[in-house]
Amino acid sequence: MKSRSHRYRLFSEMLREVFFQAKGQWKFVLVAALSILAISVLEFIIPQWTKVVIDQVIPEQQVAALFELGAAIVGAALLLGVFRFVSSFVMTIVSQGAISQLRNKLYRHTVNLDLNFFDRNRTGDLMSRLTSDVNQLQELVSADTLSIVADFFTFIAICGYLLYVDWQLALLLMSTFPFLFYTSRFFSGRIKSVYRTVRQSSAELSNHLQDTLSGIRVIKSFASENDEIDRFAGLTEINRASIVKASRLSASFPPIIEWLNYIGMTLVLLFGAWQAMHNHITVGDIVAYLAYLRLLQGPVRSFSRMVSKIQQASAAYERIHEVLVTVPAVRNKERAIILPPIQGEILFDNVDFAYEKGVPVLENFYLQIEPQQVTALVGSSGSGKSTIAHLIARLYDVQKGAIFIDGYPLTDVTLESLRTQIGIVSQDVILLNGTIRDNIAYGKPQATREEIEAAARAANALAFIEAFPQGYDTLVGERGVKLSGGQKQRLSIARALLKNPRLIILDEATAALDTESEQLIQSALSTLLPGRTCLVIAHRLSTIQSADHIVVLEKGRIVEAGTHEGLLTLSGRYKTLYDKQFPQMIKAKETLLA
Repeated sequence: MKSRSHRYRLFSEMLREVFFQAKGQWKFVLVAALSILAISVLEFIIPQWTKVVIDQVIPEQQVAALFELGAAIVGAALLLGVFRFVSSFVMTIVSQGAISQLRNKLYRHTVNLDLNFFDRNRTGDLMSRLTSDVNQLQELVSADTLSIVADFFTFIAICGYLLYVDWQLALLLMSTFPFLFYTSRFFSGRIKSVYRTVRQSSAELSNHLQDTLSGIRVIKSFASENDEIDRFAGLTEINRASIVKASRLSASFPPIIEWLNYIGMTLVLLFGAWQAMHNHITVGDIVAYLAYLRLLQGPVRSFSRMVSKIQQASAAYERIHEVLVTVPAVRNKERAIILPPIQGEILFDNVDFAYEKGVPVLENFYLQIEPQQVTALVGSSGSGKSTIAHLIARLYDVQKGAIFIDGYPLTDVTLESLRTQIGIVSQDVILLNGTIRDNIAYGKPQATREEIEAAARAANALAFIEAFPQGYDTLVGERGVKLSGGQKQRLSIARALLKNPRLIILDEATAALDTESEQLIQSALSTLLPGRTCLVIAHRLSTIQSADHIVVLEKGRIVEAGTHEGLLTLSGRYKTLYDKQFPQMIKAKETLLA
């Protein structure tokens, strides 16, 4: 349970954050503020004209004055409409600008967080925070919010006027204020609590939608549509129930406030009528007094509505704040240097690393990768091969030891200067939902058409690209769904070629491909690798037999290292893996020996 001081601090941070984003639009805010001030003045004047009509114009039968005052009231009402439109429209511009900037800030911060953060948080939940949670804060930057300030001064002015006209009536009316204040406090915390549950249930719904829609092929292949429909219906019911509960609480608050207001109005009407009967005040005074009373109720109603909006926004901001205060574990240190063009010598010096505390992946790990050579990592699943690639690109930081590239500790160089010199081609190719051209040029957006076509040609992708009616302008679909595995892989290689990196990491780049596609990929790689340092992670030993150096890993440790032929003569772990993949070659040798 959060302390009251923490809630107040979070609330003040929310207001500062939202209104800070709107600071560049002070001219619009000024226009809206002046419009709302004009509304308050007109609302204060109109009851005075009504009082004059009743107490002077009617008894004295001033027909000309009657029409003049009538025209004035109609004109004031027209101006009220104009000023209300201006304030509402202008504040919409301000709120949309502020919310867009806040969303951009949240997105910028989110994408700069390290992979550990994304490992801990589901995609649907982050999408919910970036969209619906941010949208909820829009209510804080609106004409209603700005009018609260004007309403406060209107409230003070009307209370002062009522005390001046008849202090007894004013005190009678104000006797309901303590009940209004207590009711507001009672509902405030409860509304925020239920809307926090609404935001969480909405995020769970977004998570499920993201999981199911992105994995629709798996769902259909297992005929699990009905199971997923049931799960979605269950989450929808939870969301519905939480919204209904929140709505019930929010809907209960305004009627109670309204009822208390009517109690005050009734007391004023009864006591005022009694005073008019005894000639202490005029009928015009009572009418004006009741008009001001209705105006006085306006700020109270606005406040009751804003209580609900603020609590909804606070519940949403808590989720946004959790992301904004998260500091990435992997980030540039102060005075980090720009890594100069590298040769590609990599050293793991006594490195310890674990994704989860107490479950080590690498321990006291030492590995040296020579520049401009092909180094291959092989071993069982979970032996730490992909982890080594992740650490070289500094997607994670080690817990102990250090990693050097050309003698520079990775933590001493900027992330951008490191990663721009690394090209990664992995088994799980991620393509944008755009054109083939967009995907090839992703690492180099300013690339010319000739450069893109040269990269495609070198990656053996030219033939299938030109076979499409729209060529390079062909849409690949979400995650490249319209392309085969081999086609996606060749686009990935073209993307790496265009980037022209000094260090290439091939992470199971051909593991899921057929023989023909693999041969095309190998041919493309033969263009990509010369003159660069290359780290190859492979299960298929056929793809790394020509590597300059092969490292065999088991449980985060190096058990063997050498060339293909040298490792076969050792009859160790590499030989065991090789014999399992090529049993036919063993039989052939046995036949020859026989």
